[in-house]
Amino acid sequence: MTDHGIDVLATALLGGAPCIETISGTEVARSPVHGRGLLARRAWAAEDVLGTLDGQIVDVTRYPGVIEALEWNALSAEQLLVRPIRTSYGFMNHSTRPNVSIDDDGRVLRACQDIAPGDELTIDYFAQPVPAAYLASAEAAVLRASTGQ
Repeated sequence: MTDHGIDVLATALLGGAPCIETISGTEVARSPVHGRGLLARRAWAAEDVLGTLDGQIVDVTRYPGVIEALEWNALSAEQLLVRPIRTSYGFMNHSTRPNVSIDDDGRVLRACQDIAPGDELTIDYFAQPVPAAYLASAEAAVLRASTGQ
């Protein structure tokens, strides 16, 4: 996902807000992991539901450009749940030891460990059934190199 186009759209449509807040009790702030991240303003216990992902189901083999241009999460290696405007989810940075996971349905975000106020919410991007095109991307290579994957 590139930051440029989707951030321009968010700025134009959201009155300066960085994203549509889809996970209440969070804020976008400077990240100790990378750039900006999603930080908790409240606590969650392990297994708590943080939110539900929505979007348009898109066949990535038919529309491969969505991988680079829009926010998405993988439902399968061929189907993505795509959002044209950045949401809270889009600010979750990658970690090999995440505190948030996506349920097998590809939609429910759940705490996979206790989260305290001030913690950055992170997710393992590669735990999803991501498309081969993403795995071959420069972004994925940087993530793997930075985390030793």
